[in-house]
Amino acid sequence: MKHSHSIAPVVLGALCLVPLQPVVASSPYHGEVVVTATRTPVPVVDSLASVTTISRHLLDTRQPLDLAELFRQTPGLDINRSGGPGAVTSLYTRGTASGHTLILLDGQRISSATLGSTSFQYLNPDQIERIEVVRGARSSLYGSEAIGGVVQIFTRDGSGAVGSYASTAVGSHHLGKVAIGTSGREGGFRYGVHGSYLDTDGIDNQVDDAGFNSDRDGYRNKSINASAGYRFASGLDLRLRFLESDNRNAYDSTFAPHQRPYSDSRLQNINAKASLPVSDSWLTQVSLGRSSDDSDDYDGVTGRNTGDFRTTREQLFWQNDVTIGDRHLATVGYDYYQDEVISANVYADGAGRPVKSRDNRAAFAQYQGSLSAFDLVLGAREEDNQEYGSHTTANVSLGLQLGESYRLGATWAEGFKAPTFNDLYWPGSGNPTLEPEQSENRELSLRGNYRLWHWSVAWFHNDVDNLIAWAPGNDFRWRPYNVNEAEINGGELLVGAILGGWQVDASYTYVEARDAATDNLLPNRSPSNFTLNADRAFSNFRLGLSLKAQGRRYGDAGNNRELGGYGLLGLRAGYSITPALEASAKVDNLFAKDYRISDTYNQQGRTWQLGLTYRL
Repeated sequence: MKHSHSIAPVVLGALCLVPLQPVVASSPYHGEVVVTATRTPVPVVDSLASVTTISRHLLDTRQPLDLAELFRQTPGLDINRSGGPGAVTSLYTRGTASGHTLILLDGQRISSATLGSTSFQYLNPDQIERIEVVRGARSSLYGSEAIGGVVQIFTRDGSGAVGSYASTAVGSHHLGKVAIGTSGREGGFRYGVHGSYLDTDGIDNQVDDAGFNSDRDGYRNKSINASAGYRFASGLDLRLRFLESDNRNAYDSTFAPHQRPYSDSRLQNINAKASLPVSDSWLTQVSLGRSSDDSDDYDGVTGRNTGDFRTTREQLFWQNDVTIGDRHLATVGYDYYQDEVISANVYADGAGRPVKSRDNRAAFAQYQGSLSAFDLVLGAREEDNQEYGSHTTANVSLGLQLGESYRLGATWAEGFKAPTFNDLYWPGSGNPTLEPEQSENRELSLRGNYRLWHWSVAWFHNDVDNLIAWAPGNDFRWRPYNVNEAEINGGELLVGAILGGWQVDASYTYVEARDAATDNLLPNRSPSNFTLNADRAFSNFRLGLSLKAQGRRYGDAGNNRELGGYGLLGLRAGYSITPALEASAKVDNLFAKDYRISDTYNQQGRTWQLGLTYRL
């Protein structure tokens, strides 16, 4: 493919030159709060971490089919997907690996214990109230996987917008979807019930069209989310949440084109949480839950089950936040989770003993404080894992307020990623001697917040050691080893503004993620990544556009297979027929750009969607 030149610097430069006067008091971003960066509520403008929040309103406006579509428009995130909707999807945060971003659902880990990745492509946006994206290592708070960052997804419940709705949409590739739900509050009681269904014929995922690989690979998603909570007069708050997503996804196989493979999978998350203000200065929280990731693979020709994996994770955390004076907060807590694997494959350690579960215990502490114009965050966490032993991580963040509108920040943080069950115990190939991957991350940032716009610029450097890679041994059998090291350098520029009634958000991220031994760029990451979103309301009508531009990337570790850059334009619109009834439409990849983000898989061409939503 031909190399596509990015228009990012031109557009972003134009935005930066807009002559707006700095007046901090009424910035539209001052009301946003982020919890994930410190495990405590902090206004976004005061956070020392690089964060992006995605509200329910933004989800309604952009109408994403799935989270992969949404994350592609999120600063610092890069997506690689093996075809169309429902296909296996990898998330890269600031150039780190696909397993280096911790994804939480209502505070709980939902990754597969065998693969180490999270099937976030199965989480339907109709079930979601809010998403928080934190870029940069957060292992001192959350432990394993948080080398590149943390994405936390909050499902819809009575704590957010209340009311009932029903929506339906049709689109290209015989897309059909419907969603219905209600949320409410009555006194101290709150509740929410939401259900959705999506079905599409999909596209031909794989470039190789041998055998049955030339057929379309359809996708079906059925999801339900229910919650209930009660706040007592004493301040005690009890909450129960349940989410289940059932999916069927067809895919192609290079090694077995005579088959018609598909997977039936189920993601489930159950969580009970209690929070109690013990005193005016002490808040304690306890959460108990269970998440599961079940998957069965079948051959559609013979009906034979070709793979069976079930992983469950029992989870508990206890967190205490103690306020000291007006400007100091101490947090101490305890995390516990146990992973269990049920599979037709027999996992065994180096001595041949079967391994079905492992547990992880951790204690963490954090201090947040302000002194004059300085803000400080200190954190540390001690991990004790049944299989690979103990591991300690820490972080330090310092912020300096420069006048009313500017903030300078510096962060140093450690991260790590634990070996998965497959890495340690895969039959005949696992390596029980593996060490955790670990990283050291540095970041410098400068931000400006004004009445009508805001901006931020950041430089980051991440050294990742003990990277786990599968390679053939002396017996020609592939096994995982701690052999790789990566050096990641990059910069990030974000601008948000109200221009002539338009809400405009733009970002440009440049990342060089290199193998320290070969100096090659790591595969499946684009060094240059630009996003632009603009939306405006005109009485009963709203209009929006999105632009995504990426530079070239490589599909292999040797940097021999180059995939050209590309640019995609999308349009969206909505019209309020009545105060309760709204029609919507969108077109993605308007100019039907033929592009690839993986050299063996196709991506969707031009797609369209028409929808209707009724709200009470």
